Amino acid sequence: MQWTKQLKMMISGVLTVLSLVLALQARRPSCWVAALAMAVSSVGDGLLAGHPKCFASVRNKLTKGGIVFLAAHILYITALVLATGQRVETLLPHFWGPFAVFAGLTALHSVLYFFMKHDRPPLAFFAAAFCYLLTVGVHGAAAFCAAAQADGNFVLNAIGAALFFLSDASLLARKYGAISGECVTDFIWLTYIPAQLCLLLGFYLA
Repeated sequence: MQWTKQLKMMISGVLTVLSLVLALQARRPSCWVAALAMAVSSVGDGLLAGHPKCFASVRNKLTKGGIVFLAAHILYITALVLATGQRVETLLPHFWGPFAVFAGLTALHSVLYFFMKHDRPPLAFFAAAFCYLLTVGVHGAAAFCAAAQADGNFVLNAIGAALFFLSDASLLARKYGAISGECVTDFIWLTYIPAQLCLLLGFYLA
């Protein structure tokens, strides 16, 4: 499939409109924060696609997009806390198990796709990419924690966060030069789109 810039931006736009519709229907703070997270994600998609031109001075599009998506994941985590209605300190004891799994996967990703390569990207880029993927892992761990503590109400969020982790891990592996090809782009977007849908519907249905 040809994932043109126009198609990517159209998909992001449709997801953003959907998030606003769901937030208007639900009228819950968590859904509004999730809609904001989706809107921020759309900005990140635009930056990865090379828009707007005023940011052209920042050469690495992945750096620009990564910063914005980092904010989106923080917003999704905030929405999870609001949706569960529990205090952070109540959720924390159940958080560390899922986090250990995602942290281990992040470390494995680094070993496979960075440290085993001879032509490595700059160490500063690796450090930023590692911290970003670990933050996506924190989102995943929080979603699994919420699903376990809320009688499965946030199962869709857990699935969405896991798919988001897979999508971003593939994106970074491609940036490291470890994998390439159109099938990689297909995998990135065919996990990213369901990830966002699961997250938005998870907040709406919870």
